[in-house]
Amino acid sequence: MDSHAHSRPPRTPLVPPGGIDLHERDMTATFSADVTLAEAQSRLAEIGQWLPIDGNPELSLGQLVNENSTGPLRLGYGAWRDLLLGVQFTNGGGDLITAGGRTVKNVAGYDLTKFMVGQRGVFGRLMTLTTRTYRRPAGAIAIDLPPEPLKINDLLPTPLRPQWEVLTADSLRLGYLGDERTLDYYRQHLPSLSPKRIVERTVDDDIADRRSLWVHGDRAFRATLPPAKLLTFTASSGLASGNSRWTADAAFGIVVGPIPDDVAQLVSAVESVGGRLSLNDHSRDSSTVLSGLSPEERDVLEQLKRAFDGAQMLNPIPTTYANAHRQQSVG
Repeated sequence: MDSHAHSRPPRTPLVPPGGIDLHERDMTATFSADVTLAEAQSRLAEIGQWLPIDGNPELSLGQLVNENSTGPLRLGYGAWRDLLLGVQFTNGGGDLITAGGRTVKNVAGYDLTKFMVGQRGVFGRLMTLTTRTYRRPAGAIAIDLPPEPLKINDLLPTPLRPQWEVLTADSLRLGYLGDERTLDYYRQHLPSLSPKRIVERTVDDDIADRRSLWVHGDRAFRATLPPAKLLTFTASSGLASGNSRWTADAAFGIVVGPIPDDVAQLVSAVESVGGRLSLNDHSRDSSTVLSGLSPEERDVLEQLKRAFDGAQMLNPIPTTYANAHRQQSVG
């Protein structure tokens, strides 16, 4: 008998490098991981849809998922773990693994799709992503309120719940998106909040505004803490009295900004409110990021890594998604 008669044929990615497969009626899409966010949005706009995720438009979707890069839109649409339906990735042994698919409930057991979010290439190199898509909004409205983070709690259970919000030292900015009928409702009722400013704009201008508020360069900190402790943290960290350009997601208790000179004060402030601090330097590779893990965290990850591909070390799998790679893969 032919020894290869019952062997499984080699699996291939759902789309080739640079490929995009839109499922308009299902409102899902499959992207090659090297497709940039800008490319994905451009193709989706052609069918009146969009991917409601914040991030650098020039970065690939694979990079954004690897770093779990999300922003203020998580309030209205969720983050990567909510948008992803399926992924394909290669593990350390070079095997192509498929997890999830185009439907919401199609998997029994552990959901590997969500596990790949934020893994920084340790467990696999993303090849394709299948996501939910949404109808592209007709427009956007933004308002500025006084910088009172607890105000968002009052709005969340009401029809004036925003799709995004950003707290700064000067204001609480709320963003609303929708079709024309929804925007008309907001036009009528948002003045009841006595905003300092109301601005109507395009969806693209709204995206640019969020990016200007949330992106802070290659060297930034991210503090996660109880939302009720936001003002306590900004005061004790020195951010409130200094010139640091910090911004916060008041609903989720996330504060981001440039890494300050006095990192020790920042660390102390985070610990005092029971939070967690990450110092992100995009010039570093994943191995440097992993060096900051506690022994307990590293032990759990090493056990998972051995289960994935038998590797004993947390050596990240190369995750660069460059045009050069795309050209080589196509060729």
